[in-house]
Amino acid sequence: MVFPGPDALTGGFLKRLDSNSEQLVSRNWDEVLSRLEQCGPIHFEMRNRALQGHAKLELKNLKDIALCYTWFSPAMEIRSTPDSPYYKLIFCNRGTSEYIFHKQTIVSSPSRGVFLPGMQPMRVRTAPNWEVFGAKFSPDALKGELSRLLDREIIRPVEFSPSVNFEKGAGLIIRGILGQLFVQAGNPNTGQADFAIRQMERSLITLVLEGLGHNYTKLVNGIEREIAPWQLRAVEEFIHQSADQPLTLGDLAGAGGISARSLQNMFLRRRGISPMEFLRRVRFERVREELIHPNHDTTVTSAAVRWGFLHPSRFAAEYQSRFGEKPSETLRRSSKSNG
Repeated sequence: MVFPGPDALTGGFLKRLDSNSEQLVSRNWDEVLSRLEQCGPIHFEMRNRALQGHAKLELKNLKDIALCYTWFSPAMEIRSTPDSPYYKLIFCNRGTSEYIFHKQTIVSSPSRGVFLPGMQPMRVRTAPNWEVFGAKFSPDALKGELSRLLDREIIRPVEFSPSVNFEKGAGLIIRGILGQLFVQAGNPNTGQADFAIRQMERSLITLVLEGLGHNYTKLVNGIEREIAPWQLRAVEEFIHQSADQPLTLGDLAGAGGISARSLQNMFLRRRGISPMEFLRRVRFERVREELIHPNHDTTVTSAAVRWGFLHPSRFAAEYQSRFGEKPSETLRRSSKSNG
């Protein structure tokens, strides 16, 4: 991302990018701080008000996640005192900051992020020239997906461990998905890619619950329960009927009335793949059906994007691996036979 230099930041302006996006670039700190404090139970202060500073903010609201980008030239002091569950995953692109929860201090960096964990008060002290990306999660979306994963009602709020390692494991995958979301959600030409963006958004919520530590982790990774054959068939039928929807593992578990862990293990034993890989296989088959029976305006890209595949080169390589030919070859042969 390229940022305007100080000479370009004359005055303050708020630019509405679309109905769910906005951008603020300003030297007016009253304007900056007022807008920031509309985003949640957070109070911002410059650590040295005598210095001149400038800032850039970008906000993008998806359905269950709000993406934000923040750049401050001065060092900042930030305090959060939530009175209801507030979940925000933050990672630095430039600069450092200290996050203080009770007596615990976490120093964030490009390799170590922070999850504002729910109900805990927090204080942040940033270095100058601080640039961060963040994703604020809907508490209802997290609670709903956790309920589907566990096949039980969630009573207590989810409390996440505040430190996230972005260099390995789930943290590495989460950062990759977040990066894709920022790129795709910021693309004004996404059009029919809305389905794929929604799928990424919902998959990210599931991965956060499965891969990061919280007070329900032991239940998410708990004892497997045996499931009946009809439950496996019910999930497969649900996948075939709903493959055009942005589904999560919790959705699939809910369709069978079982926990996500039991469903995962049953699929691996009976089908040799995970339920989400089964869903991916069905979506590839749907793309192939469209290419075999094309309309006059069918293209490889349009068919792929319609079923949630946003990266043309990756899609083409996996399609060839699955079906033994390039998707363009399937479409070309079908167009000739129909012509």
